[in-house]
Amino acid sequence: MYRVTILYPHAEGKRFDLDYYVQKHVPMVRALLGPFGLRSAEVAEGLPRNGAPPPFVVIASMTFDSLEDFQRGMAQHGRQINEDLPSYTDMKPTFQVSRIL
Repeated sequence: MYRVTILYPHAEGKRFDLDYYVQKHVPMVRALLGPFGLRSAEVAEGLPRNGAPPPFVVIASMTFDSLEDFQRGMAQHGRQINEDLPSYTDMKPTFQVSRIL
């Protein structure tokens, strides 16, 4: 199994519409990548600690059966998924692909 992690770092003055992300963006991603081995998609909201903002506003993760499944899904639908970014944030996310051991 493989995990794709998308991290949205906290930055002063940046916006993130969590409601849009959870209600619209993630369901769209599930629908588009589901046929390509998407097994799960989770969203975790960062919480402040000791009055300081979290390092990441949101961390999203998706698991896939294989790296090839993910790559095929993104080859077909990546542009549509990425074009939705301005609908919910002006942050630049960081991506990591990992093999689950």
